[in-house]
Amino acid sequence: MAEREKTSDITLLETDSIVVKESTFLEKQFGVIAKHKFKKDSTIFSVKGQILPEPTKYSFSVDLNKHIDPVKEDGSLDFGHYLNHSCEPNTLIKVVNKTAERPFIEIVARRDIKSGEELTFDYASLEYETVSRVNCKCRTAVCRGTVHGFKDLPNNIVEKYKKEKMIPTHLLKKQK
Repeated sequence: MAEREKTSDITLLETDSIVVKESTFLEKQFGVIAKHKFKKDSTIFSVKGQILPEPTKYSFSVDLNKHIDPVKEDGSLDFGHYLNHSCEPNTLIKVVNKTAERPFIEIVARRDIKSGEELTFDYASLEYETVSRVNCKCRTAVCRGTVHGFKDLPNNIVEKYKKEKMIPTHLLKKQK
């Protein structure tokens, strides 16, 4: 993705390894940016929060009726709230403690990630259906044009994601 001229340097959240600031590809939106390199299969951060029975625009599915709302206990937004979609994502989602009362998500490097690169994941690799369909703005060579859920993911991408273990078991069971 091509870098565009920055219009602001607002930082919303920051750790030693990641920062939330202006997205590198979505105008007037924020994204999670790597502050250093990450090797493939590295866990970058975790997403925890209240478990909801229905998905929201920002939730992460851990089961068909369990969705993590990426909001901290104090009500502030978590890094997961700012993780943007890409049809060619550089991270994948791992559900941890799925059967526990408080499961959580780990954001894992799908490939090596460079410092300054925005972290992205494919919404369709996690939610069966999206809350709303919107035009995709990832600008990758494999962009599908629309952000949608797993149920509308083309078979060739489902197979590719299965090989990479990017699809949670609850979605694969629903597919049958």
